[in-house]
Amino acid sequence: MKIIKTIPKESLYFEESVVAEGNIDSISETGIINVYDEIEYQEILGFGGAFTESAAYNYAQFTEEQKKEFLEKTFSHEHGIGYNFGRTHINSCDFSLDIYSYVESGDTTLETFNIERDKKYIVPFIKDAMKYCDDELVLFASPWSPPAYMKTNENVIRGGKLKEEYKMVWARYYAKYVKAMASDGINISAITVQNEPNARQSWESCNYTPEDERDFIEKYLISALDEEGLGELKIMIWDHNKERVYDRTKRIFTSKAVEERVWGVAHHWYTGDHFEGLRLVHERFNKPLVSAEICGSINEDAHALAERYGKELFGDLSNYTCAFCDWNLILSDKGGPFHNRSEKTTACAGIVFEDKSSGCYAPVIYDTESEKVVYTPIYYYIGHFSKFAKRGAKRVATTSYHEDMHAIAFKNTDGSIALVVMNVTDKTLPAVIRRNDVCTEIMLEAHSIMTVIL
Repeated sequence: MKIIKTIPKESLYFEESVVAEGNIDSISETGIINVYDEIEYQEILGFGGAFTESAAYNYAQFTEEQKKEFLEKTFSHEHGIGYNFGRTHINSCDFSLDIYSYVESGDTTLETFNIERDKKYIVPFIKDAMKYCDDELVLFASPWSPPAYMKTNENVIRGGKLKEEYKMVWARYYAKYVKAMASDGINISAITVQNEPNARQSWESCNYTPEDERDFIEKYLISALDEEGLGELKIMIWDHNKERVYDRTKRIFTSKAVEERVWGVAHHWYTGDHFEGLRLVHERFNKPLVSAEICGSINEDAHALAERYGKELFGDLSNYTCAFCDWNLILSDKGGPFHNRSEKTTACAGIVFEDKSSGCYAPVIYDTESEKVVYTPIYYYIGHFSKFAKRGAKRVATTSYHEDMHAIAFKNTDGSIALVVMNVTDKTLPAVIRRNDVCTEIMLEAHSIMTVIL
């Protein structure tokens, strides 16, 4: 069997080796990782990251050679980690270069709507990625805030709510955006109603109670999409942290019309694990779950952050998540550029902030001084899943002997099994992979991750 191993502290990434299958006696009872591929769970939709304006701006700074390498290493299964899923934003987000909307202030007819701003960086970035993606690049889009004139606080930042008189106009705004992107050859497959609807941020944000979100979908969004011929566009709810994912879903789904129309539930990682919440949503509502955003601080230890990513991937995917979308695909060595990451960096027209104290990490970092592109340990940890659990794969059952030995397996459409195993301890752990009573011994070094192809 083939083994692909990463040990960041030894600067070892995607090292390949081969182990003879069945190299020990099948009566072995200790150190077992069982794989039961006859028991199948959710189907995998994909893995990827967000095409923010900040990420697209960094990509635009690359040389042509760097762009080609990045696209191959990110979106190709053969030459890279096979991303095929992604996110972008409707209007600006905190990882935009400035605040912007697609309409002029006060426009109630959306006659001034255009996405010219996105055509500078975001649209070319997505179109380049599409050329290198082996599968269809499945994209969803999320708003961080409606335009200021549509909100109760007359501002895109610091929360506020959508005014009653603008709800249908705002619902039509989503349709305008999806159609505008389509006219540029980019298919948006899904939308979330609102990014982080429970947060009042110093950047673009808008607050919805569960009932607000439910009523907006039922009374405005469904009809607006249907009238625009977008009845097949998938709608996702929540798009915020997991500790409320079940509470929020059950309150929004008090409307059967909304429950029937909503495709899935999106979640983030910022307030703890709460993986059981995902399981509750699956068990009660059987809706697809999407990990829509995770990231860490640019000031964190890269190795430790990669391992946290690994734990999140194991936890999400073991609890019925079908797709994983990291935050920015590329950021600078200062964790930006961005605006509105803190009170002291509140957006000011024409100013781009590179304040490392508020910056975020990304799988790929652009060093602005050396102009080099750095593929961080996060890139490889995600890659141990995204490269080998391909679209259409099914998660299959596993059991593991050690609480610090994370294990998860996927059966691809060609019948191959990809088993991902991670050791988060300070010592080497032995393991015996047992499938159909065939036992194969492996060793997993301290703070390492591996993918085993069965």
